[in-house]
Amino acid sequence: MRPWPYTFTAEGLNIERLIRQAGEQGIALSGLKRGGSRKISGMVSEDDLPRLSELAMSGGWRFEAGRRRGAGKWLDTLRRRWMLAAGCLLAAVCLAVASQLVWRIELVDAGIYEADLRNYLEVLEVRPMRWKRSLDLGAIRDSLEWRYPEVAWIECGFRGMTLTVTVVEGVASGEALTHLGSGDVVAARDGMVDSIITLAGTPQVQAGQIVRAGQVLILGEERTSDGLVRPVSARGKVLARVWDGASVKMSTLEQATVYTGRRQQVTVASCPWFDLWQAEASGYEQQDTAVRRMPLGGLFLPFTVRFETRMEADSSLQARDMEQVKTEAALAALRKLREKVGIDDVFLTNWVDYSMIDDEVLLAVAIGERVIDIASPALRAQ
Repeated sequence: MRPWPYTFTAEGLNIERLIRQAGEQGIALSGLKRGGSRKISGMVSEDDLPRLSELAMSGGWRFEAGRRRGAGKWLDTLRRRWMLAAGCLLAAVCLAVASQLVWRIELVDAGIYEADLRNYLEVLEVRPMRWKRSLDLGAIRDSLEWRYPEVAWIECGFRGMTLTVTVVEGVASGEALTHLGSGDVVAARDGMVDSIITLAGTPQVQAGQIVRAGQVLILGEERTSDGLVRPVSARGKVLARVWDGASVKMSTLEQATVYTGRRQQVTVASCPWFDLWQAEASGYEQQDTAVRRMPLGGLFLPFTVRFETRMEADSSLQARDMEQVKTEAALAALRKLREKVGIDDVFLTNWVDYSMIDDEVLLAVAIGERVIDIASPALRAQ
């Protein structure tokens, strides 16, 4: 049985009789449409197509079969373009096979262990072009954690066709600061206090006060209602204006080329493999050379004539434009300052100061002012 439908077109007088006779013979028609008083189109199954064609011819109607519809249409296309279909099928098979291989090994946050980790993976025969199913990720993870006991844990997993090994290093816990016990909040760096929010403890500074690194900002003590002093772990936020600086040095002199006016003209004919004669040697210690080439003979006779103009030159130190030097130095200092503090920090204001060193070097110092939290917890000595 061939269920694929075919389109057809029938034309002639009394076309309705063709439809009636087709029904009497059990030929199923679908999608019938009129194209005028004497023309119809529709679809018929592939098995009934010869019978309908014979019936139309015997009745004097003009009958024309069209193409397959539905899935049959795609089958016809595949038959006509079987090489394209075979290529797509082969590509899909190759892609499916390639997806089962490890093409790359990526180490994430390996740090100081990266070189040794790659060598150890080679010892474990974990390398590219291995089948994924041949790698036991659990066993690989256990082996790596046994070899590197200093790390917190190691994760192994596939990301597409890449085997990813992530190393998570442990962090020393130290002595935990809690609301119990006794601890102060000290200044992490120099600055001028802008505001202070105390959550626990007793503030020791106020807005507008200059503080030094290590100075106690919030004391780890509180006075109770009965007048006694009890130790606490001080907590709070201290916003302060701080100033950061970065400097660069830039020469105010530049190497400049000065032409003496003496010139030498040299002409050499050459082919791709050698020169027809040796070029005349230059008599200048320093020179700039301008070259012009003219082809001769075209493709079958690849000769060229090279015209060289040699200009005697000398170099000397010349003073640069001071405003240009200051502009370049300021941009470099501000860029260095931004890299120092972080690109996400916002400056309240910034400026650049200049000074000369030995009349040849300009020192540019960029200063930026910002507000940050300088509160740092610290345990009190017992």
